[in-house]
Amino acid sequence: MSEKTFEELLQEEEINELKKGKVLEGTVFEKDDDGIWVALEGATGDVFVRSDELLKNISEYNTNDKITVKVVKTNDAEGFNTASEKRAKAEKILDDIEEDSIVNAKFNQRLKKGYEVLINDAVRAFLPGSLSLLRPDDPMPEGKVKVEVISKRGRKLVVSRRGVKEQAIKEIYDEYKENMVVEGIVESVKDFGAFVKLNDHVTALIPRSEANWDKINDIHEILSEGDKVRGVIINLDKENKKISISLKQMKDDPWEHVEDKFPKGTIHKGTVTKLFPFGFTVKLDDGIEGLVHESEVFWARKGRITDVVSLNDVVEVKVLDIDKENRRMSLSYREAIGNPWEDIDENYHEGNVVKGTVEKILPNGAIIKLEEGLTGFLHVSELSWNFIDNVEEALKEGEKVQVKILNIDKDNKKIKLSIKQAKENPWKKVSEEVKVGDTLKGKITRFAGKGAVVLIDDYDVEGFLPGARATEEKVENIEDELNIGDEIEGKVLNIEFENDEKRGNLIISVYDLIKEKEKEESIKAMKEMNEDIED
Repeated sequence: MSEKTFEELLQEEEINELKKGKVLEGTVFEKDDDGIWVALEGATGDVFVRSDELLKNISEYNTNDKITVKVVKTNDAEGFNTASEKRAKAEKILDDIEEDSIVNAKFNQRLKKGYEVLINDAVRAFLPGSLSLLRPDDPMPEGKVKVEVISKRGRKLVVSRRGVKEQAIKEIYDEYKENMVVEGIVESVKDFGAFVKLNDHVTALIPRSEANWDKINDIHEILSEGDKVRGVIINLDKENKKISISLKQMKDDPWEHVEDKFPKGTIHKGTVTKLFPFGFTVKLDDGIEGLVHESEVFWARKGRITDVVSLNDVVEVKVLDIDKENRRMSLSYREAIGNPWEDIDENYHEGNVVKGTVEKILPNGAIIKLEEGLTGFLHVSELSWNFIDNVEEALKEGEKVQVKILNIDKDNKKIKLSIKQAKENPWKKVSEEVKVGDTLKGKITRFAGKGAVVLIDDYDVEGFLPGARATEEKVENIEDELNIGDEIEGKVLNIEFENDEKRGNLIISVYDLIKEKEKEESIKAMKEMNEDIED
């Protein structure tokens, strides 16, 4: 065997020399409670690796296991050397890391101007606050996050989360195309639309007009935070990083086949969606809505839309016209229910007593609704067998009443009605039961002329009490002596009744009744006195 040269011996000595910072392979030959002993290959001496410098728990290491460590400290005098498995791994990771690379990291601690993060649980790096995507008060994220290495100076690394996000967004926008179907979660709902989170980095907008084929007044009625939605991309602005998606375009346009589903002249059920002074709208199907103009609501005089329908009512309407291009439909409510005047001869006759509803109060009477599209006029003179001065005091809109049909003018579509003639004329009974000289009781209802009107008990008719005969003594002003509501008793001075179709006339007198009673008492007293004298 040839002898080694001096240079070879020197080189071998350098290889075997144990130095701080060297990364070497070794074999586990002994375990302690607080670490393991490793015999190094290619160097003289053994090293001790404490448990906190190991990558695994001590119990997971076995004798003869291979391990890579980095020499941390040498002590030739005592022969005790220490090493770290963690630092060896960090050394290798650090060697493999390049600027602009994307790596996994974990937040370790908050620093004055940012955060310390651990790359692959081994290499420390600095994450500036301005590049962290966090606000000062935000908690540090848990678990692994992606970071970009933006600077490597020896062992010092600076990383950024913002760069990762920008890169991810770019990749996403490169992947997305118009007409692509995407899914997301509604983050917030505004009056103009809803924001949908498609992934961790991209949010899209659903414009209010694209949420549904129906016309939407309040998008909150159909979308809420947390809803999972599926839509199609209708606008992709890669430069400004904006995406708009449509929910309604996931379904066929209902107007595409509207003429097949709702032909002109056909009658369909729908729901009242809006009320206007000039009409109302009816929804026939999803996205299909038509207008019923006021001219197609009433067969007779125009009235109030709210007296005919209310929101959400289900009604029948007839399709009059379809403007497919402008998405408009004209509907008729009155033609769907039919013209009541066409068969009025079969349903109504003069002299009939029918039920109706007070639709409108007028100064000279009231409009009475007999059925949808059919109304009649009630003159103030036909309200009561008594005198009515104010119609509003006798009737209320919406009140149910019984009326007698006095006249039907089919040509001019007019009906005359009477409430008073729907029941027997009370004056007929008065004329049969009451005569001049009788005593009647009643209540003062109002003052008229130089007297008072009295509602007669038991007969529901009004009599007149002249002021000159209202009290025992004559007074200039009856209102100074009596009040509305006062109960009075009087003698019938006059009664007139012409026929069943007219009111009668009744005049009573309190004065005459008092005088009559005084006379009777006087006569009685005289009689009693004469009887005493005879006795």
